[in-house]
Amino acid sequence: MKAYNLDNLPAGVDAHLVARVLESCEIVRDRQEVKFTEFLDPFHREYVRPLVGNFFGIRHMEDGGYAGAEKQRLAIFPDYYSPGDIEMPIAAFEVKLSDPTRLLSHRDYLGAIAALGIKVSFIGDILPFAGGAHVISAREVANVLCTLEEVNRFRAEAAEIPPYKLCREEQPSRTIRSTVASLRLDAVVSAGLGIGRGKAAELIKGDKVKVNWRHILQPGFQLKEGDIISIRGRGRLELSSAGGETKKGRIRIEVKKFS
Repeated sequence: MKAYNLDNLPAGVDAHLVARVLESCEIVRDRQEVKFTEFLDPFHREYVRPLVGNFFGIRHMEDGGYAGAEKQRLAIFPDYYSPGDIEMPIAAFEVKLSDPTRLLSHRDYLGAIAALGIKVSFIGDILPFAGGAHVISAREVANVLCTLEEVNRFRAEAAEIPPYKLCREEQPSRTIRSTVASLRLDAVVSAGLGIGRGKAAELIKGDKVKVNWRHILQPGFQLKEGDIISIRGRGRLELSSAGGETKKGRIRIEVKKFS
């Protein structure tokens, strides 16, 4: 990708991912064929859309297997193609556990899938429920995903299902109410995870925290209501409410914690 300067991208943007998207655009432009990206989170999709739009004679569409999917693939194609003629290479799976009452976390399933040798970027949304989960994957890795036999020490079986059978129930969460001196990232992570402020700062500086799917390295980063915070290995938080002060001038917050 010598034609593009990828050295000064905004903080949190994956340069290798952007390079792959731009390379796909060049192939579509030069060879007049259809290319598909890996699954992209909302932050990266927002970033690459205008880049794709800068290429003359190509268009794109996005799909994650169901309406409102968080992670989606891009199909990049010549502008004389009809989107209706393009089939996105996406598969939907149901993973059943040996214990039909067990509710495992998103990271449990993602870890088990990664252990099969599947790149995480080829996995879309994972929708856990009691006794299993629904998993969106790239069609390219569907045969490997079918071999899944264990998730977090539970026997498991994966089978492809039609997309209309996907379970779209709201992910289980619990609400944590606390007060903070300010809406700093380290303060909210500390409250949401029940850990010390210093430990929260270590996680952030260690590149283990994303805000709205963007890597943030500054403990003092200011949050706003509705922000989504992902902590590697510890699940996800949502700053669902922030407002009202205590007598000591601290801010009341409500944080949803997802497994």
